[in-house]
Amino acid sequence: MTRPAALLLALGVVAFAGVTTAVGIASGAPADFLVLDAVLGGMFVVAGLGAAWLRPALPAGALLLISGGLWFIGSYAPSGQPVVTHLGFAFERYYYLALAALLLLLLEADHVLRPRALIGALAVAMGARSAGRLLLQDPVRLSPDCTDCPANPLALWPDLGLFRVSEVITNGVITVLVVAIAIVALRRLRAAGPVARRANWPVFAAGGLAMGFAAGDTLEYAWTTATDAPLIEFAEPWAAVFGWLGFVATALVPLAFLVGTLRMRSMAGPLAPFAAEVAKSGSGAGLGDALRAALGDPSLELVRSVPGGGWASETGRPVDHLEPGGGRAVTSVGSGEPPLAALVHDPALRDQPELLDAVVTVLRLALENERLEAEVREQLRAVTESRARIVGAVEQERRRLERDLHDGAQQRLVAVALRLQEARSAVEAATVPDELRRRLDAIAEELGIATHELREFARGIHPAILTDEGIGPAVASLARRSTIPVDVLVELEGRLPMAIESTAYFTVAEALTNAQRYSQANLATVRVTAGEGAVRIEIADDGLGGADPALGSGLRGLADRVTALGGAFVVDSERGHGTRIRAAIPVP
Repeated sequence: MTRPAALLLALGVVAFAGVTTAVGIASGAPADFLVLDAVLGGMFVVAGLGAAWLRPALPAGALLLISGGLWFIGSYAPSGQPVVTHLGFAFERYYYLALAALLLLLLEADHVLRPRALIGALAVAMGARSAGRLLLQDPVRLSPDCTDCPANPLALWPDLGLFRVSEVITNGVITVLVVAIAIVALRRLRAAGPVARRANWPVFAAGGLAMGFAAGDTLEYAWTTATDAPLIEFAEPWAAVFGWLGFVATALVPLAFLVGTLRMRSMAGPLAPFAAEVAKSGSGAGLGDALRAALGDPSLELVRSVPGGGWASETGRPVDHLEPGGGRAVTSVGSGEPPLAALVHDPALRDQPELLDAVVTVLRLALENERLEAEVREQLRAVTESRARIVGAVEQERRRLERDLHDGAQQRLVAVALRLQEARSAVEAATVPDELRRRLDAIAEELGIATHELREFARGIHPAILTDEGIGPAVASLARRSTIPVDVLVELEGRLPMAIESTAYFTVAEALTNAQRYSQANLATVRVTAGEGAVRIEIADDGLGGADPALGSGLRGLADRVTALGGAFVVDSERGHGTRIRAAIPVP
């Protein structure tokens, strides 16, 4: 029921209550009766309006408002006014029907035909009772000594015997149906999910009590009509106490529904803590717990769609199908096909669409963020692997170039040097000009310099000692060739992968070259150690400091090589305090 419709219906019931109160005042009804009658009917109106406002998805708001209107119909019965009295008598207690519908429709069930059939049967029985009271009962014509009784102009076939039979049968049937409805309602409550049970047990407790008094009331009607004697005769003040208990039982129904509505809205965790929990737990194992706490449904299950079709539970167990039923409801998360996930929950949560929609929105954002993060991680992994492959390919090419230079051009230069040495020895024995000897000596010297430079160039591309003996001897060779003293410590167990060895070597080589050229250092230290799944390189000097990777390609290139292997590269070089370069490369 929409809120405007509920407001209009409530205003109509209040106007009708004003009419019945005016009739009661005109008939000389006691003030306490009028007040209690108005208060109880008003409680139904307030509860119905609150239900329609707070839980518009439920039919309960309309049913409570209708109960209030039907309650005031019975107020006409003792008025003593012509026609009005008989209409009130014929249609009194009709709020039983609305209460029965409230109890049976408040909770969902797989088999709704039986509750609806019970409600329909109760409506038929009450309609039959009303027809008998209107058409068969006329105290003026059936009881001539009842001079103060108002006539019933609607009685088409006044017959006291037939009226008694109608009252006994219809009230007996109503008694049985009311008891059956109370039993079915309580069974439905037991079979309901935890959310519905916690929110609605006050309504069912009060409604069951009210239906119990209703059953006693109709049974008393049937018995008294059949025997002209009360079923149970209470002496005062117990008769008044029993009457008050019935009044209280009826009054508890709207109060209980207000309590249940407030419990329904307050038992679920606030949205802000849920969002904070989602942010803290991401989309991991804690997400399901956060959902259950936020929605107040410990039976809630979060299932996710899996690539290729199908669903998986929070534990990764395959879920065959997602179909509402068995006292469960399904809410999709995301508008895609298939959706990102789905919530399998208590159907009572659909009575709070605002809260459910808000939680689903936060969950959708969390799952979409998770998907985007997974895509970014996959892209980053692909980029990292690509950079590592590039580093490996570069290292392979370095080794190939060094090998080609060593085995090709360098060997040829050495061969030429030997031939030149043979030629120089030959001219010693012959009579040749001194100028030719000087030129041969100059050529031999230039050839030696070229061979040395080529050897150094090949070592710069990829030192042979690194390939043959590993990082330890290679770093020691760098220290021996350094123009400043270098303290070396290499603690490794076995050889490292080729790309890591090469990166570690060139990190040390670049750092020592910078220390010799720019830092004016007097001492440098080199530490190469392994532990906790990584090789750690540290080069420090006591020079001027002020090294900045952004100002030169050497350190920046080293940083790129280290990070391409998944490592970390840090330069600490405060002016006047030397330079410290640290690198950590994970070892697979």
